Amino acid sequence: MRLRPALAISHPAAPPGQAGVTLLELMVVLSLTALILGLAAPALDRLVARQRLRTVSYDLVTDLTLARSESLKRAADVQLLPVTGTDWRTGWRLTTTDGEVLAQRNPLGSVQVTTAPASVRFDARGYVDAGTPVKFGLADGKGQVRCILLDPSGRPRSQTTACSP
Repeated sequence: MRLRPALAISHPAAPPGQAGVTLLELMVVLSLTALILGLAAPALDRLVARQRLRTVSYDLVTDLTLARSESLKRAADVQLLPVTGTDWRTGWRLTTTDGEVLAQRNPLGSVQVTTAPASVRFDARGYVDAGTPVKFGLADGKGQVRCILLDPSGRPRSQTTACSP
């Protein structure tokens, strides 16, 4: 009994000596793959933009909660403000009144800040030190928006609608 080598397996429908795929078959597979990827790319772009917006809003809510917690823990004012001037897109930092930086976030990338105060200060009791409601409006440039609201007691809340005026 003679055994055949494993690499010498032939396809029953293929003529003797022919192995692999034809150029036509390869071109059809590549064309279909390109078509599917072309249809999926715009949806993927929107998904990535939506996820970036969600991540920035979660980071902002987390840092607002941290600011409130630190103000209560330290029994001192804690402030959340943009890294540079009044441009929140450059990121933000959390500082104490004596200048200690507790946390800092990187620039927001493609996420746009549509509404924001100049800064947010929490007093020693954890309340927001502002005369008007504090709102942060965020947008991804693809139609998705988020609004971060602070109630007077300093607790943040995120919603998937635009901030009302």
